[in-house]
Amino acid sequence: MLQIEKVSKTYHSKGIDYPVLKEITATIHDGEFVAIMGPSGSGKTTLLNVISGFISADGGKVILDGQDILTGEENELAEIRQHKLGFVFQDFMLLNGLTIRENIFLPQIIAGKPKSQMEQNTHTLLEVFGIEEIAEKYPAEVSGGQKQRASIARALSNNPSIILADEPTGNLDSKSSTAVIEAFLNAKEKIGATIFMVTHDAFAASYADKVIALKDGIVFGELVRHGQPRDFLDELLDFTRKVNGDGYDA
Repeated sequence: MLQIEKVSKTYHSKGIDYPVLKEITATIHDGEFVAIMGPSGSGKTTLLNVISGFISADGGKVILDGQDILTGEENELAEIRQHKLGFVFQDFMLLNGLTIRENIFLPQIIAGKPKSQMEQNTHTLLEVFGIEEIAEKYPAEVSGGQKQRASIARALSNNPSIILADEPTGNLDSKSSTAVIEAFLNAKEKIGATIFMVTHDAFAASYADKVIALKDGIVFGELVRHGQPRDFLDELLDFTRKVNGDGYDA
């Protein structure tokens, strides 16, 4: 479980303070798919970067599996990022000189896993995400949706406590976006993955179990899905209009 407790962050520039996060509090349960939405400048990416450990917070706690990941030494934080956090980026971040299979191998090699375990893990992930047929291809030889599914498989290769996804459908067409969301759902259902996704895409968010909306650095509200994504999408669009009127970037 990930608990975010009163997390604050202020940027300083030319003597001016810019508060971006104002005591953000939220809970992401094990096996839950949570989407973070909000207009540009609402603090979504800053919150993700704080949880990732890429930037520091000014106050608050981020507790993962009972451990506050904001307060450890740098070597402890590196260990947490390697073993407990999986990352999915908008630009895939696959290594072009490695095959899809080798890209999924890489985090496991860094973690020092035995070869037999790496091979079994990778075989399972290729199968779960339906990318066995491209395992020996290079990133430049596959589609955007296939690249993103491969990056999700890579993020899961060390069995992290949570996947942190930053606009994972942002560079994809509608067909590829659907394939990526299906990959998240497969990861949740077949592997028990916990997913924390920043997105502007209301369609992608409609498949989440819960949507948290940020506005001006605070939690504006939460919306829980009880029915099918198609029905939730209508509810979600109404909700986002309340967050920021007709100008909401969804």
